[in-house]
Amino acid sequence: MRLEVDEPFSKVVAAIDEDGTIIGLASAGAPRDGDAPTHWELYSINVVAAQQGSGLADDLIGLTAGDNDTMVWVLADNARAQGFYSRHGFRIEGATMVHEATGGCQIRMVRRCVER
Repeated sequence: MRLEVDEPFSKVVAAIDEDGTIIGLASAGAPRDGDAPTHWELYSINVVAAQQGSGLADDLIGLTAGDNDTMVWVLADNARAQGFYSRHGFRIEGATMVHEATGGCQIRMVRRCVER
């Protein structure tokens, strides 16, 4: 398992249970898109099935995205993930692309934070 990313200033956060097993993982950093609408991208967030619905993903998104304007790519047919991101202030922005590894259609969601 790789717990690093190549993009500059990126963050990787792992949630570990009392036995030392990784139960959640998230990464974020500089956008990889040339037309990125924000200066921060959530690359991935994953939580083991037994922890889904526990609030762990909320903690991971808070630690990686913080209060930054953030974008994320989500599979178009993943309603659960879209709902999760919507609850965190993300909205479908309109851009789409095909995920190279799976061929699945992805949509870009963007969260704009209130001015500090």
